[in-house]
Amino acid sequence: MDHDHTTPDAGTVAGAGRVAEIGWGSAELEARRVLWSLAPDDRERRLLRADARARRWGPAEPVRARLRAFVDGATRSVGLAHVRGLLDPEEPEAEVTAALSFLLSDFGEIVPQNGRGDLTQVLSDQDGDGNTELGFHCDTCDLLVLFCLRPAFHGGGSTKLASARHVHDLIARERPDALATLAEDWTFDRTGRAGPQVVVSPILFVQKDGTVGCYYQTRTVRSSPDRGGPPLTDRQWEALGVLDEVLYRPEIAFGLPMAAGDLLIIRNSRVLHGRSPYVDEPGPNARRMLRIWMNTEAS
Repeated sequence: MDHDHTTPDAGTVAGAGRVAEIGWGSAELEARRVLWSLAPDDRERRLLRADARARRWGPAEPVRARLRAFVDGATRSVGLAHVRGLLDPEEPEAEVTAALSFLLSDFGEIVPQNGRGDLTQVLSDQDGDGNTELGFHCDTCDLLVLFCLRPAFHGGGSTKLASARHVHDLIARERPDALATLAEDWTFDRTGRAGPQVVVSPILFVQKDGTVGCYYQTRTVRSSPDRGGPPLTDRQWEALGVLDEVLYRPEIAFGLPMAAGDLLIIRNSRVLHGRSPYVDEPGPNARRMLRIWMNTEAS
């Protein structure tokens, strides 16, 4: 990662060669839903699904252009894009996965997300781990794609989202010493996983386009010293505590419950994500979320 450690102005970043960035808390993201959540109409869905099944673009070309422009604008402004009811989740999972992979080809390259080289993975409850909240983190790719095959039968399991820009600006005002520490290089030992085995990166930083970026994996950064990485100083432990305290303020994170057929694209360098707990229903009603990792030319 290349980082520019200058400090941006608060709020929206725009200008020559820069992205119109919006830092947001939960209430603001809700108020600006039109920027990042799209519901294609029935005709658009039919056209998209037909072209996706055929694996070639035809009558849906105008819808494709609209979808591409929407995703690009949403991920640039708020860092995420949500498309409701994009595909029919009742179709066989293999067909849904193939159709989704075709539709996503406009946005980047699908990359492996584990040591086995799997390009897709269905997330489901494993031995009751859905009962535990999944903490905020960033995946090691440019775009995280989630497609809801089936939501949790009894509710819960919402995707939690937090704006790196908003978190950065809050810590800058309240604890500039902690922000300075978070802007230093940290070691994330990912040995045995897909992609780089050791990532050295700031946790909060300023990107080349002027936006505030993030890279955070709470367990990995804390366990890296046990794997041979540099020990964490008291100052670093304190900065991690400040970051976690801010992330878990109720006004920071937005909870997005996804319905079957919904698509969510998250730009990892701009938005941290997690998941609320849920109680799974065994059998055909079990929660299933399809995950895809993508890289783009511009991170």
